[in-house]
This record gives sequence, C-alpha cells and structure tokens, in this order.
Amino acid sequence: MKKFITIVMLAGLVLGTVSCNKLLEVDPKHAIDSNTALSSQEAIDAAVNGVYSRLREVGLYGRDLIAIPELLADNAINTGAGNRLVGQGINQAGSHIQTETWQYCYYINNQANLILEALEAYDGDEAYENNIAGQLHFLRALVYHTLMKAYAYDPTAIVEPSDRGGVPIINKGVLNTAQIEYSSRPTVGEVYDFIYGELDKAVLLLATNNNRITDQTFASLAAAHALYSRVALYRGDMAKVISEGELAISTSGLSLVPTEQFVNTWRTDKNPESFFEVAFVLAADHSNTTNESLRATFTTRMTATSTTTVSHGNVVVSDELYSQYNANDVRRELIVRGLGGNSSRWEITKFVSRSGINNIDNVPVIRLPEVILNMAEAYATPGSAVYNEAAAREQLNKIRERAGIGLASYSGEALFNDIILQRRLELAFEGHRFFDLKRLGRDIIKESGNVQHSDFRILANIPVREAVPNTQVTQNPGY
Repeated sequence: MKKFITIVMLAGLVLGTVSCNKLLEVDPKHAIDSNTALSSQEAIDAAVNGVYSRLREVGLYGRDLIAIPELLADNAINTGAGNRLVGQGINQAGSHIQTETWQYCYYINNQANLILEALEAYDGDEAYENNIAGQLHFLRALVYHTLMKAYAYDPTAIVEPSDRGGVPIINKGVLNTAQIEYSSRPTVGEVYDFIYGELDKAVLLLATNNNRITDQTFASLAAAHALYSRVALYRGDMAKVISEGELAISTSGLSLVPTEQFVNTWRTDKNPESFFEVAFVLAADHSNTTNESLRATFTTRMTATSTTTVSHGNVVVSDELYSQYNANDVRRELIVRGLGGNSSRWEITKFVSRSGINNIDNVPVIRLPEVILNMAEAYATPGSAVYNEAAAREQLNKIRERAGIGLASYSGEALFNDIILQRRLELAFEGHRFFDLKRLGRDIIKESGNVQHSDFRILANIPVREAVPNTQVTQNPGY
C-alpha cells in the first residue's frame, strides 16, 4: 500500500507536460502518513475527505462555479470594483470558466481514481467499501459533468461545425508524470455514457447502506439520483429526468419548507433543501480568501443585517433579473440594496456568513427545487416521451406556491417558458443560468452585448498548457 502514500496531496491527471510538475507538487496539509496509507478506515476516510476538500477551491465551488455562470449570462453584472471577473461580465473572448476549474476537476478525478484502485486491494468491511466507492463515483460524475458544461456542447444544443467533442476520460490514477497517458477528446455522447456509468455505480453502491440524507455534505443515494436527474436533463433524456427525480425525492426525506420559512433556509449552516452541498470549515488550508469568497463577491456586507461596508461586492444582481420577481415573491427577500458604492445596486444574500463566521458558508450544489424544476421541464418539453402538461404544471406549481406567487394554468409554450423563468428566479446566483441557456440553445441577451449560441465564446477554452503539449486534445474554436 505504500505506493499510495501521497494519494491525497497528489493533484490530478493533467494532459500536458508543462503543467505536470505544478499539479504533482506535494502539499503536506493533505499528506497521509506512510505507515497507515490506505491500510485502515481512518486513512481511507482521510483520503476521501481530501477529495471533498478540493471542491472548496476558488476555481470550483469556492467561487467560480457559482459566480461566473451568473456573469456570463444575464443574471449578474460586474461593478468593476476589485478588478475581479471583469471579463466574464462582458463575455470577453478568453474570459469564461477559468483554467483552475479544469485543473481541480482533474485533481479530484485522479484522487478518486487512486482511492478506488486502493479499495480493490483493501480487505475490510464490504458495506464500508461500497459506501466509499459509491461516494467516489458520485464525485467523478459531478466533476466530469462540470467539465462538459464548460468545455463542450450539450447533447441538446450542439453547434455541429464547432463541435470538437467532450473532455478526456481518465479512469486510471497516476503518482508521477511518467505514468501519464495522453488522451484525446471522445464524443459528447461517449462522455455522457461514461457519466451515466459513474452514476449507475454510485446508485448501486450507495443503495446497499444509504437511504435518507443524514449529512448533505457527503454523497448519498438520494444525491446520486438528484445528480442523475440533472445530467439526464442536459442530455435530453426526459424519461430518465423523471425516474431519477422521483427516486431522489422518495429516498431523500426532503420536502419544500413553507413559504414563511424559505428565507431561513439561506440563514442556516446547512440548507434543509439540499441533496448535496460543499462544506466550508475553518482550517489552516482554507482556500477562500476574504476577497475571493462568495460573500465578498456577491455582497458589500459581512452578514445579512450588517450596516458596514466590508467588501467590494463586485458581482451584483442585474436590474433585469430583479424586475422579473413578483412583488409578493418571497425569493425577492434575499435581494437587498448594497452598502457604500453599491447603495444603488441589488445584492443577493444567499452567502452572508450564515454560520456566524466569515467566508465559510456551505455551498448547495443540488437542491430539491432544482430537481422539481427538472421534472417540470421534462414533462413540458414538446416531443419528449414523457410530455404531459398537467404533470408539468403540477411540478411547476409546487415552486410557484412556495414562492407565494400563486398557481399557474399555462399550457404549451407559455408553460415551458414559465418553468424556465421559475428556474431562473429560484436558482439565481447558484451557478445555473448560463448553463441553462447554453443547453437550451438560447442566445444571451444582456446590456453589455448579446452573445449568440453559435458564438465561439459559449465554450470555454481548453487551458493552453493542456492543449499545446498534448496534440491529441483539440482546442475549442476561436482560441
């Protein structure tokens, strides 16, 4: 087992020699003692916790996966304060999901690969091994879908002349640069097949000893079904959206909180409607600096009730988004005027030191309202095998009723469009809007300049240090 000594601090598989040395640097804060490396449950738990900790990086759920999709779309504007993420706000060529996102997704993939390989030789409790393996397959599915959303077209809206495929699939761990095997870009469909396979494994393994959600900061059976529902929606597999959504809800124990309790779901340490969220903790290796946290990015205040300006709050709610909320919509209560330079701007307060400690708010990755809206959209999609307007309205009205805006009786195109609108309003500033427009094949209409779906800027550029050394990886058009 000693060949796995450095499993947690190993970065991830990269596709170019230029970046290998950096990605394989030893970080002692994530090291495992050589005497116990993956030969005990304690060591395996430490290794798995190291994988989860990667999700906190600024390039992932620490900021970029939440803030950048709002800026690239029409939900947010950048005030320019602090000079962060300015290019994304105006869809500047080359300003998209950033290099670090690719890097950390493959870090996580490599760490998961190494632990899965070690589990094959681990002689321990089978239920424990299944649970760990199930969590790792869930995490691999999550990061591969993240990569696909950013760097490839979605199966529902491929621009054929510009399609260069998906992202490289790497399912073998490496411990040094000599072990790296370069890989090309499979087709979009092939990567989705792989993600489906990962979720099938996660569901099978987590089902052996995992039912209702007890701690949403770890992968669960319900979380795997919820992620499956999301992935299926991006693939246009509407029957799977429904079946997995129903399983997610039935196995989770989750339900929508009453209207009067909604705001409080964003004031507690853990959101009671979360299937899965990234935990942030005070630690020596805490990567979220004051200026790069979601709190500092989205608001000028420390807490929801603060009256003193403490940060730039450079990514704020667009006036157009704010205008879409009904005056009686409880969700609008999460949007307030900023402080100082933002006194005339709207700020979202979903991340405002909920725990009472600055910059360590948990970040919901999959919430119950998303799954409900997934199913509503699947039922309302014309031509789908599960098309059912009555069922779509039923799901939609769960969200509308909880928001306090009344039930809808829409049909046809109006029904579908309201589902997309409610998705925008419900999931605002949670990292969905750009990716929703992209998978729907819709142009981005915004004050700083419209971006057509056929524009090369819809896809992120493969990091140069990956695409140049590895000639098998074809760069996206326009870069």
